Amino acid sequence: MSKFNQTSGIQIMTKCPMCDFKYEKKDVKIINSKEGVVTLYLNCQNCRGSIMMLIMTGAFGITSISMTSDIAEDDFENMEHGCVEYDDVLEMHKFLKNK
Repeated sequence: MSKFNQTSGIQIMTKCPMCDFKYEKKDVKIINSKEGVVTLYLNCQNCRGSIMMLIMTGAFGITSISMTSDIAEDDFENMEHGCVEYDDVLEMHKFLKNK
């Protein structure tokens, strides 16, 4: 059986790709939504596998990209409060070089 429901050419992920357990509404969280891009987080209650999904609208319609992830739901709060700046990358490079 397919992990996707297909309606009018649109496929909607309804089951975990790792264990085939059916997602419920509470398993899907909207992480971010701006400028035609929605970021979703799906967490399987059975195997605890996580999926990150980007849904984008553009000139050619709707596109989605999904990937398995080890990110926990709590990690998103940390990601929203700061972004990586050029100086952060240089500082990390110096740190790793001296190790």
